Amino acid sequence: ILNEIYYPRVDQACTRDFGLIVTDGQPGGFFAEEKRDTASRITALADGVPGYRLSNTSREGRFGIEKCVVSDARREVVLQHIDFNPNISGLRVFALLSPHLVNGGKHNTAWCADYKGVEMLFAEGDGAALALACSSGWAARSVGFVGVSDGWQILHRSGALTDQYTRAADGNVALCGEIALPPDNQFVLALGFGRTWSEAGYRVRSALQRPFVAAEAEYIAAWRGW
Repeated sequence: ILNEIYYPRVDQACTRDFGLIVTDGQPGGFFAEEKRDTASRITALADGVPGYRLSNTSREGRFGIEKCVVSDARREVVLQHIDFNPNISGLRVFALLSPHLVNGGKHNTAWCADYKGVEMLFAEGDGAALALACSSGWAARSVGFVGVSDGWQILHRSGALTDQYTRAADGNVALCGEIALPPDNQFVLALGFGRTWSEAGYRVRSALQRPFVAAEAEYIAAWRGW
């Protein structure tokens, strides 16, 4: 999964980790963390290009996740094209993000809101902000305090976001959203950064308006040119 992401400088980490959770939606049912419960393989998109394909396969054989990870060459946004391949029916997918703005988990504030008609999850702290959106939209969203009311706690207990909180202020927070899976189970997660929440939201919305294949091609071409 994605670990620390830096903005606006390489010495300022703004996230702790960012991965997926897969459940069957039932209390006490199937619960798998992408970072702990899969076998992973990582390959570069091209020689000398820091863009990656991640293949994560459930150790129980219930699903596979194929990711392509790049940053938007035009704006401060990390893009993940994800292809979810379930081997059984009824599985649900959730994105779980732990902000650490900037270089720390304390005194962060998270909330759910829309930016110009796009449903997002936001966090801000220490003069930086981030926004998270999904190309196919969210089926549910929640923010909470880590270890108490965060999405991991809710999903581990209930298998779904049965409790949904819209704001968690001044603490160690986490963002969680259920992916509204499209028919082909392919979607893009866009995580953007800015000095303000609206700046981050603007960048995320703009990034999602372009096809992912165009962003990927531009990213690879720019690195090859360099």
